[in-house]
Amino acid sequence: MRRQKCPSLREGGAEDASEKNPVQSADTLRTDADMAAADSAQKHETADMGPSDTSASDTAAAKDSDRDTAAVNGSDPDTGAAKPSASDTGAAKSPDTGAASAERAACLSEAEEAAQGSAAVKAPRRKKCVRAIVAVILALIVAAAGFTAGWLGSRYSVDPRLRELEWLLNKLEEEHYQYVDMDAVYEELYDAAMPDIFSRYYTPEEYARILAESEGHNEGVGITLLTDGTSVRIWAVVENSPAQEAGLQKGMYVLGYGTPDGDVLTGTGSAITAFMQAQEGDFVLYASFDPGAAADASTAYTLALSAYEAAYVVYRDSETSYAFRGETASLTETREPLAGLDATTAYLRLDSFDGNCAAEFAACLAVMKARGRTNLILDLRGNGGGYLSDLQSIASHLLRNAQGENPLVAYAQFRDGTRRNYYATGNDFTAFFSADARISVLADENSASASECLIGALIDYGTIGYSDLYLRRAEGAEHYSTYGKGVMQSTYRSPSGGAFQLTVARIYWPEGKCIHDRGVTDEDGAVGITAPFLHGEEDSFLQQAVAAICGAQA
Repeated sequence: MRRQKCPSLREGGAEDASEKNPVQSADTLRTDADMAAADSAQKHETADMGPSDTSASDTAAAKDSDRDTAAVNGSDPDTGAAKPSASDTGAAKSPDTGAASAERAACLSEAEEAAQGSAAVKAPRRKKCVRAIVAVILALIVAAAGFTAGWLGSRYSVDPRLRELEWLLNKLEEEHYQYVDMDAVYEELYDAAMPDIFSRYYTPEEYARILAESEGHNEGVGITLLTDGTSVRIWAVVENSPAQEAGLQKGMYVLGYGTPDGDVLTGTGSAITAFMQAQEGDFVLYASFDPGAAADASTAYTLALSAYEAAYVVYRDSETSYAFRGETASLTETREPLAGLDATTAYLRLDSFDGNCAAEFAACLAVMKARGRTNLILDLRGNGGGYLSDLQSIASHLLRNAQGENPLVAYAQFRDGTRRNYYATGNDFTAFFSADARISVLADENSASASECLIGALIDYGTIGYSDLYLRRAEGAEHYSTYGKGVMQSTYRSPSGGAFQLTVARIYWPEGKCIHDRGVTDEDGAVGITAPFLHGEEDSFLQQAVAAICGAQA
C-alpha cells in the first residue's frame, strides 16, 4: 500500500530556522488534498512519477518550511547498534596489519641469514621468528575477542524486541513456503510504525524527489486524480506542468486513456496513474467537463512525462491575469480576467507553500500595485500547507497592524515545554495596501496547516475578521470548517539517506490559539458558501464569493 501524503507543517533546522535548505532535514506544516478528501470518503491518485507533494520544509521534508536538521547519529541501518568509533575500528585492524608486517620482517631476516650460511645464528633466528608468529597470533586473538565483545555489546544493547523482529523477518524470508516480497513487508512495517497520520517514512529515492520538488523541480505530468463514485476526475493541475500546458483543467472527468495509436482504455484512478507512470513516450488522456462525452479526438490531450518547473501562484483582476510559465517559470501575462471583480480588487490563488511560491507571491503583489488594485481576494482552497519559511515570507506582506520589523507569525510548543517562535521575514503591508484596504480569504476543508497558520496570523493582526473568511459548505450541511491541522513535523535523515518525518510539536497562532482537530469554523463567524466538493467548468464557489465581496464593496 503506497503511503499518501497528508497535511503537514514543516519547519527548518533547529539551529537555523530562517531559510529553506533542501540538503537538510526539516520541520513541516503541510497537508495534502488527499488526506482532507479521505475525510470526505474520496480517494486521490498522483499522476506524477514517484511520491507526490511536497517537498523537504517543508521538505522540510524538504517542501514546509525552515528546515530542522535532526540527523540520526551513529546508527547501523541493519542492527540499529551504534557504529564503531574510529578508534575502535583502528584497534581492531592494527594488530593484523602492524604485527603481520613484523612477522614478515623477522622471517625475511632469517632467510637472508640462512642464505649466507651462518649456522651459528640460525637457531636463535628461528626462535625469534617463532616468537614473532606467536605474538601475532596472540594479538589476533585479543583483537578478535575485543571485536566480538564490541559486537555483542552493541547487539545486546538493542531492544530485545528489535532482535526478535529481525529474527522473525529472517525466518519469514528464508523459510516461508512461498516467495515473500520483503520490500512490501518492510513498507507495511514502516507504515505501521507511524504514530499519527502526519508522520511518515521516505525511502532515499522518495526523499531525494521531495527535496527536488521543494525547490519547484518536478517530474511527471502534474495532475492528481480523484475517484468520485464510479468516475475518475482531475482533482488538481499543477501550474506550469505538462498537464496545464496541454489544457487539462481541474474538475474534468477522465473518459479514457491509451497510447496515440492504441485502443482507448478505461480504469480506476490507480490504473490510470500506473499507466501514465510506465510510459516512456507520448500518451493520451481523454477528458471533458461532460461525463457523457465521447473519448475521441475532440477530448484527447497528448502528454509525456517530463521535468518541469512547478508554479504555485496565479494573479487575476477584472482586465487580465498573470501566471508563471515556461522553462524558467517566468511571470507571464495570460489574459484570463476574472468576471465580477471590480476595478479596485485583485485575486491571488496560492496553491501550496512550496517551491518558489514566496517569490511568486511577492511578484504578483507588485503587479497588483502597478495595476492600481488596493483590495485583495486570497484563495487558499485546496492548499494543504507546506514550508514554514514560505509562510514566514508570505505573511510578511499581509500583517496590517503588526509592529516591528519581524512580527511573530506562529510558534511551536514541544513535548518538553520548549517554545520556538517563527517570525515574518519582514513587515511591509503598507507597501501594497492602504490602511482601509479590504482583504478577504477563501478556504475549504482542504485548506490546512500552513494555510490555517496564515489565516490565524491575518486574524490576530487585524488584517481580516472572521466575517472576511469564506468557507465551502456542503449541500445541506449545518457546519463547515478548514481542515484542522495544528501540529508540525520535523524530518530526520537516516544513514542510508532515507527520512523520517515525525510530528514533534503543536502549532499556535500569534495570540496563542491552536486549531488542531478543529479548524476555523462557522462557529467562529466564517461565512459559508454552498458549493460542490469539486467544481465543474464553472467555479460556483468563486463566483458567489466574488459577488458577495465586490458587491459589498460597491
